[in-house]
Amino acid sequence: MREAIDYFENHRNKLRFPWSLYHRPIVSALTAALGASPGPDVLNVGAGPFFELSLLDARARRITVCDIDERAVELAKQTHGAALAGADAVAPGVPLPYPDGSFDLVVAMDVIEHLPEPLPWLKELVRVTRRGGHLFLTTPNYASKSLVTLEKTALELVARKQGFSRNGLHPSKLDPDSFRQLFLEAGASRVEIELLSFGWVLAGRAVRS
Repeated sequence: MREAIDYFENHRNKLRFPWSLYHRPIVSALTAALGASPGPDVLNVGAGPFFELSLLDARARRITVCDIDERAVELAKQTHGAALAGADAVAPGVPLPYPDGSFDLVVAMDVIEHLPEPLPWLKELVRVTRRGGHLFLTTPNYASKSLVTLEKTALELVARKQGFSRNGLHPSKLDPDSFRQLFLEAGASRVEIELLSFGWVLAGRAVRS
């Protein structure tokens, strides 16, 4: 299924200036998360086509991607081919199609803010993470006044030129404290929250106990 606001084509712009100011530090943090993974099996949830993969050293990793947009999954397959261990289209609001404890590292970049009720989704990510495995999630930092101002002004103008509005795009607006609390409520431990990209991005790292 596709999102109500369709910005599939915007995936291609993430690593281009000026959007790269936001997304490039996320790629660097993801590189560190891959390096710290306790094992080879990695799941990227809400990956889009996962264009970031071309920038990562993932030779020692078996990466599976999943997304609610079938087009993103098909493009991931076409783009990355045998570099992916799997690529799955998933339905929103239902359990992920993986057994408990399937992955050593589960990542989701800028997905959680799109969910009106993020806790059940985050619990599902914890479920498919192995005991002692890691989680790495990013989300916009709504404690950042400059980010909030940008979203209401420049980014909203860009969105309207592309035919949609950002109003309501992020129903879950998280700050460091609420992001940390979600991890804990989902059953994760050893939660660390880092600020990236001028403080516009929250990067959350945690462990499944």
